[in-house]
Amino acid sequence: MTATPQITHRKQKTENRKLSPLLLLLLALGLGLAGCGCDPLQQLQKSPIVVFGSPDSPRLRQAVAGFKARLQAGDVEVVCVPEFGPEGRETLRRVRQVNPRLLVVLGTPALLLAAPMVKQIPVVFGLVANPYFTGAAYDPAHPEIHQENVTGIASPAPLDAALQQGVSLLGPLPWGLLYDPTDGVAVDLARRFETEAGRCGVQALTETSTAAATDADALARLRQRGAKVIYLPPAASVTRYAPLVLEAGRQMKVRVVSSLPEGTHKGAVLWVALDYHKLGQDIGDLARRVLAGEKPKTIPIAEQTPLQVEVDETLARKWSGYPPVK
Repeated sequence: MTATPQITHRKQKTENRKLSPLLLLLLALGLGLAGCGCDPLQQLQKSPIVVFGSPDSPRLRQAVAGFKARLQAGDVEVVCVPEFGPEGRETLRRVRQVNPRLLVVLGTPALLLAAPMVKQIPVVFGLVANPYFTGAAYDPAHPEIHQENVTGIASPAPLDAALQQGVSLLGPLPWGLLYDPTDGVAVDLARRFETEAGRCGVQALTETSTAAATDADALARLRQRGAKVIYLPPAASVTRYAPLVLEAGRQMKVRVVSSLPEGTHKGAVLWVALDYHKLGQDIGDLARRVLAGEKPKTIPIAEQTPLQVEVDETLARKWSGYPPVK
């Protein structure tokens, strides 16, 4: 909702007392967060638009760039906080006290913090695969029902698109997935992979590995069990063993389909990843609606997965049978 937060009912001298230490903290944050490309919140007292993101990553920066380009507003302040630890909660508490006219929350860890802490300031979220366990929204069957001051865009990993386009390009071959069972996102994607692969008419094979020392053996087991395609999902732990899988792809040992948005995908015959710059633009469009006076409670949670798709034509030709590959 766009209701004015309760901070406006406090006495002016109390507000002034709280703003002084806040500005000192934000100056310190500006120095500490330079590595994530985030600006210090030096003008928060002017009620800007605040982007609160976690964790810092290239995909978050791409989304912020797209958001700023679409919003075309000069008073956008960006704060990145670590995924774990007390810093995120304390920073969000300080930001909330300043009463920004819009809080843009990017990333599931950021939304997990913001949903219970921010109840009055209008919130638009993005870079969240599944908002329905964060407290911001409740039931995927009813995206119109959510926290009243919150709306946003859900962007699940493009697993369905990768499977569909991969099967179209490579045929109904057995697919394999290596995942780390200590990575919650990877575990969820492995479950989706097993379900969606069946719907696409392909056999799904999975193996687990928790450390670099066991990754090569797990990959070998997948191939021994008959996996002809290895899928790299967009989970943090996948970056550990992605170079190993991509090298196997470059050597024509196995077909690789990747949905990793960052880093090289050379060695993958097919790359299907979220377009985070475009997603940032979509978040900007939604933010403009809220800034124009539309109430978040009237806007259903939307699901949008803008894609980047690239086929390695050289690998595709080789895998098509010219010359035959066993």
